[in-house]
Amino acid sequence: MKPIERISAYLKFKNISPHSFERKVGLSNGYFAKQLRNLGSIGSDILIRIDELYADLDILWVLTGQRQMINGSNDPGAEFGSMKLDEFISKYETENRKIKVLESDVEKLQVVLNDKDKIISLYEVIASNKINSAPPENNYQVMPNFNQVMPNQ
Repeated sequence: MKPIERISAYLKFKNISPHSFERKVGLSNGYFAKQLRNLGSIGSDILIRIDELYADLDILWVLTGQRQMINGSNDPGAEFGSMKLDEFISKYETENRKIKVLESDVEKLQVVLNDKDKIISLYEVIASNKINSAPPENNYQVMPNFNQVMPNQ
């Protein structure tokens, strides 16, 4: 898991919207979503601001995945919270993998859809060329007249 994904897990865990996170940290609108989508890196100046603004977030966990997401506390419920946190992270990673597979499937389907659109366009061009290249007298179909009497031979 990359640091950008860990930050996303923290935001989901704390129910913080990406937009409010971007405003608080001083990022441009949509920066976080773009970095997450591309699994981009986060600059050191941004990490420093995150560390200063989100004191409960363990910056070592963000960078390396070591220790716990939330800075440790000495209360007896901390171990239980840690178990919930591990469960949350596991579910987050599983769901994130599913999303990546679905995004890949969407991209493949988009390619197939584009190919079908091209095929339809080619058929339309071919049909248009057949109509335009036919001589004017052949634009209608002559039906034989079966009511005429044929002479005996």
